[in-house]
Amino acid sequence: MRNIKTREGFEFWDRLNAIPRFSFLLAPSGARIQKFEDVSGNWIDVHEAQKVMDAAQDEINELRERLERLQPKAVKP
Repeated sequence: MRNIKTREGFEFWDRLNAIPRFSFLLAPSGARIQKFEDVSGNWIDVHEAQKVMDAAQDEINELRERLERLQPKAVKP
């Protein structure tokens, strides 16, 4: 079980939530859209999120390889 008080096991979640969030509004002139950082925004930088997810997937793949070495799958007859 992961310990939420020490945040052990939540490293990727914490990194993902640390990415700045943005909101977009139509400028008063109506000619352009303005982007601004906002903690309640619904948008994050996809490139920063991809870095976090790539690191998480690398760890998952490494753990799967280690598990496979410890417990090889049974071959079907």
